Amino acid sequence: MSESILVYEGENALLNPLVAMRIAEFEHEAQRIKEQEDKLKAAILSEMESKGIIKLENDILSITYVAPTERESFDSKEFHRDCPDLYDEYVKFSPVKASVRIRVK
Repeated sequence: MSESILVYEGENALLNPLVAMRIAEFEHEAQRIKEQEDKLKAAILSEMESKGIIKLENDILSITYVAPTERESFDSKEFHRDCPDLYDEYVKFSPVKASVRIRVK
């Protein structure tokens, strides 16, 4: 990458507009590809359900039908509100590495 990531206006650091444009383009393309993937997966799911197919395999892919089910979850926010002392005894903290969060507007 040849251009600087940051440009400066006085003491203020700003994201280089060319870098911002490239990131936005990547994000839009990723979203477009994700939408195409979701449509294709929905078509595969529909066909597998209608034909009673559980598994499809070839040299490139293995696709397995996963039937609907219920997932059990724990409402930690409500538990924390109702039993804060007990929550504090069991809460566990894990380190999270640094990252950047990018949102395209």
